[in-house]
Amino acid sequence: MGLFKEVKKPAIKGATAGSGDISPLRPRYVEMTPPCADRCPHGNEIRDVLVGMAQASAHGRTPAQAFELAWQRIAERNPFPAICGRTCQHPCELGCNRKAKDGAVAVHLIERFLGDYAIAHGFKLTKSNGAVAEKVAIVGAGPAGLSCAYQLARRGYSVTVFDAAPQPGGMMRYRMPRSVIPGEVLDGEIKKLIDFGVQITCGSAIGRDVTLAAVRRDHAAVFFAMGLQKASQLAVKRDGEGGVAVGELAPESPAGPYLEVSELDARVANTISPAIAQGRSVAETIHAFLSGGQPKSKAAPAPVIKPERVKLDWYPAAPPHAEVAPAIQFGLTEAEVVEEAKRCMSCGMCMDCETCWMYCTNNCFVKLPKGEHYKIKLELCNGCKKCADACPCGYIELN
Repeated sequence: MGLFKEVKKPAIKGATAGSGDISPLRPRYVEMTPPCADRCPHGNEIRDVLVGMAQASAHGRTPAQAFELAWQRIAERNPFPAICGRTCQHPCELGCNRKAKDGAVAVHLIERFLGDYAIAHGFKLTKSNGAVAEKVAIVGAGPAGLSCAYQLARRGYSVTVFDAAPQPGGMMRYRMPRSVIPGEVLDGEIKKLIDFGVQITCGSAIGRDVTLAAVRRDHAAVFFAMGLQKASQLAVKRDGEGGVAVGELAPESPAGPYLEVSELDARVANTISPAIAQGRSVAETIHAFLSGGQPKSKAAPAPVIKPERVKLDWYPAAPPHAEVAPAIQFGLTEAEVVEEAKRCMSCGMCMDCETCWMYCTNNCFVKLPKGEHYKIKLELCNGCKKCADACPCGYIELN
């Protein structure tokens, strides 16, 4: 199964530039937000991950290289793809435009494969910058606490996670059956964090084995990530929107001011994925506080592209791969994962299908190196609209 239909460049007679103007409209590329990324709690660029895997050979990459690159992209925001591939409700699939054709892309099976593949092949997490002086403590080694620890470690902080339980994992270990999250998967994901430099101290309860005063004294920030246990007993400010924990500047201690944050809400009916996303948000807040700035304001996202903007008939029919029991490692084969990735329609972004180039009468579209797509020579355009009408992924607009 291919990503594109088999098409040939039609025999269209070229027109002379500047002759036979049809309209004053001219094409422009307009990237839109795919519904998968819009609904992902982690904000992962799912479209880019899938298309990158589907077009690996065109970019001169082996499947193994494509898998590692795809895993790295996901792990930038979510260090537990093998777990989320088994437990996330995957709202990305609920919004997938391919549902209007033959079924959503099975993103969870691809994510799960990449997570398992990374564990089996020893992929390493990477840092985004060098070491910094401040130390951060996290109370609770569940998904939110470990996610926060990872994001801070990526930014160079020395992070220590305290947990009263004998092993790390929180709800992932003690509230999820091993038939859903196999022990080797959970241990493999957490081991990556430990190898990354996150220090996890289990069997250490705050107030029993170590005093809160000592934790505050030795750390510039403290995140209470205790999930359902005692979050309601912690006095912290809320942002009023129910989305992201915000810091309260506590009274100065002998070590100076520190930031103290906690999870906003007890996650009675919540899932692991939102907890991981919440941990990342807290890490961003802590980093902004300790670096003397403000959390980076996010630009307004581009409009979400709907199925009516996509040329569904252009794509080859290919139903999604069948569900596989979570306990089975990988779930899909390497070939099946690539086939499933090829089902992505690259909604709202160029995928180098050459359709605009093939149908342009005036040769306005100039091919650029792979991945850079095309350059439009507007001086040759007569506004015929063929490029926008033919673009399968809704990336070209006329104005």
